[in-house]
Amino acid sequence: MKKIFYCLMAIGLIAQSAMAQNSPKIYVTGVGKVTAFPNAAEITLAMKFVRPTLREAINENQKTASQVLAITKQYVLDTNEIKVSLISTDKVMRWDATLKKEVFVGFESSQKIIFTLKELAAMQNFTEAVLKTKIYEIEKVSYFHTDGANFVRQAQEMAVADALETTNRLAKAANVKLGKVFSIETNSSPTGGRDNSVDSYNFHTYGKGMGGEGVSSSGQLIHFTATVKMYTLLE
Repeated sequence: MKKIFYCLMAIGLIAQSAMAQNSPKIYVTGVGKVTAFPNAAEITLAMKFVRPTLREAINENQKTASQVLAITKQYVLDTNEIKVSLISTDKVMRWDATLKKEVFVGFESSQKIIFTLKELAAMQNFTEAVLKTKIYEIEKVSYFHTDGANFVRQAQEMAVADALETTNRLAKAANVKLGKVFSIETNSSPTGGRDNSVDSYNFHTYGKGMGGEGVSSSGQLIHFTATVKMYTLLE
């Protein structure tokens, strides 16, 4: 008897689900957006040296990395958050049009240092200090907000409220009675960001020469946007 009872329950649930699928519905899209300026930045610094011997290239790399680390430690609360890559080495060749063959240029040594700057007011001072070393480039700056996840939740709540308001307005205009919300689908992301909290872009100093995209000391406004698709049953 229990098996029969369970089967009847399952059949009843399936029937209800099928009825809901086929019932008339109102479909609307709600949008929510929260904006905020970034309050932190992840910075990637790159060292690269080409010298006649591998020892010279590595020594120059290590000397510069030590200088950059000393500067970086002045701008972080926890030095354990500083990430230092292993030194990479390679042999550099170039094509000689006169000789019509590749010729040896030197040995290359490269390394990266990544850390998070949590006081953006110090960005200009940090940039000025680090560019006084022999660093090859400030490879990347990714601005973000440390409370980005909360901003996304706020945007989602605003999107749901927007969808509900639109649903009620349309139902009133059409003179129909609303039932329960059938389903909600959401999609959230900050525009221009790499994930739920980051406004990211690249710039290069090209060995401290002229050119590149330049350095922003504060980053651009981040737009945390959420879109909700809502289906509501009609009675």
